[in-house]
Amino acid sequence: MSGWVLLLAALALGTPESPVAAADLPLSPTDYVYLDVNDKPLPFQDHDAILEALRTGTVVEQKVMSRGVARNSKLVLDVDGVRFHAVFRTINVSEREKTTSKRIVLMYRDSWQFEIAAYELSELLGIGRVPPVVERTINGVQGSVQIWMEGTTPEDLMVKEDRLEPPNMTSWIQQKSIMVVFDALIANSDRNQGNLLIDKDWNIWFIDQTRAFRETSVLIDKQILETCERSLWRSLQDTTDDAIRSRVEGYLTSAEMTKLLRRHGKLVKHIEKLIEKNGEANVIYDLVP
Repeated sequence: MSGWVLLLAALALGTPESPVAAADLPLSPTDYVYLDVNDKPLPFQDHDAILEALRTGTVVEQKVMSRGVARNSKLVLDVDGVRFHAVFRTINVSEREKTTSKRIVLMYRDSWQFEIAAYELSELLGIGRVPPVVERTINGVQGSVQIWMEGTTPEDLMVKEDRLEPPNMTSWIQQKSIMVVFDALIANSDRNQGNLLIDKDWNIWFIDQTRAFRETSVLIDKQILETCERSLWRSLQDTTDDAIRSRVEGYLTSAEMTKLLRRHGKLVKHIEKLIEKNGEANVIYDLVP
């Protein structure tokens, strides 16, 4: 994990200012093509169509996955003869965790519901790096069904195979900065290289947020949260509590929702203080291609 630690530490150094206007470059990856089981482009590529396919596609195959600890299932779904893969998550357990004072004070859940909440927030903020996912019941079991990201590789596997060599380190670090901001918002304390997917264009995708949304107002990895992409910063400033509630209501408990809204406020204030201290040009950047 040394490469992971070094790369996150680099975020604190900031990123070179880009001469490209923010309006010219989207925050979310736009060059990824969703594929069927034969690696051919799906006839539907927009999120609304993908979400509908995930909800209604006929399950023709279901296999328990060996990778990971949650015993997810890999599905083959069929929509009018078009077959594609998806992942079915069903985990939903609650536990207590201890503070440093050894008092049991916090509850946290490991839940499929959080993957949907993470997707909704990613879309609300324009991040677009959580793959489309829906709620669905299969064979009487409730869970989330998320489209499979064909042609991607988990970052930990790329490290193991010694082929994690991003062609544009500035873009890579900036994408990791987006991840740090997003994980601070959703209180994701379980981010690791196994739940980051890298596509052929070196876009980073965020999966496995089932251990996010902790009942805490503390910003995760605040010590390395030193920069923020410009359009994401605008979204964080403009997004209201009501807008957040409307997107994730039903997937979070009342306590989880309260802590999320508090983190949102803290995150905005934290970035404002960074700008005041270091100057906007050293904190806010435009994502390079």
